[in-house]
Amino acid sequence: MKVAVMSFSGNVGKTTVAGHLLKPRMSEAPIYSIESLNVDASADGLEVEKMRGKKYGDLMGEMMKLDQAIVDVGASNVEDFLKLMQQYDGSHEEFDYFVVPVVKEKKQQADTVSTIRALAKIGIPKTKIRLLFNKVEVDESVEEEFAPLFGLAQSEKSFVIRSEAVVYANEVFERLKAVGKSLGDITSDATDYRAKLRETTDEDEKDLCVRMVALKRLASTANKNLDEAFKAVFK
Repeated sequence: MKVAVMSFSGNVGKTTVAGHLLKPRMSEAPIYSIESLNVDASADGLEVEKMRGKKYGDLMGEMMKLDQAIVDVGASNVEDFLKLMQQYDGSHEEFDYFVVPVVKEKKQQADTVSTIRALAKIGIPKTKIRLLFNKVEVDESVEEEFAPLFGLAQSEKSFVIRSEAVVYANEVFERLKAVGKSLGDITSDATDYRAKLRETTDEDEKDLCVRMVALKRLASTANKNLDEAFKAVFK
C-alpha cells in the first residue's frame, strides 16, 4: 500500500498521521517527507527521507520499486506536488490512497475542502481520497464538529468520509517530541518503571520513572485508538 498524507493547511497533524498512525501499521514502508518550511517527522524520533516537492520525478522513480510507501507532503509543498502530479500524467496511480487529515477549526476545514477538490480535479477517484478527523476530544461529536464536510460528501460525493476514522486528542504526542521517541518506542519498551520506582533512591530516576509510567499509559490508549482509526480509514 502506498499512501500520500496531505492538506493545504498546516497544523492538522500530517506528521503524526504519517509517523504514528501509518508507519507502525505499514512496517516495510519508508516515510518520504516532502518539506521546505514545516517541521517533519524526524522531530518525533522517526527516520524519514526528505525530498523537496520539485524532486517529484525522483520520488516516483523510487516508489515504482516499492510495495509500500508513506509520503508526508508539507503544506508549503502541496501546490507544487499537485502540479507535478499533473505533469507526470498518470503518476497519481502510484498511490493507493490520499489521506487528508482535518481538525475542527474553521480555517483548516475550509483548507480541507480545497484539498479534496484539488485532488478530485486532477482525476483522483473518490475511493482513493480518505478523510481522517484529528485532534478530536473524546466527548465531541464528529458529525457536529465537522458538519460542513459531511455536507460536502453528500453534495459532491468526491471522497470517503467515515465518522469512526478519528484520532482523539492525546497529550502523548507532545510528550513524545520532548523525549525524542516514537509511539512504537514507548509501547515496545518492556521496562517495569513501577518496579524501578520502588527500588531506586535517586530522585532524578524516580522522576523519570513517574514520567515513563504516565507516558506508557497514554501511549497504550493512543495505540488502541490508532488501531481503530487505521481500520476505519482503509476499510
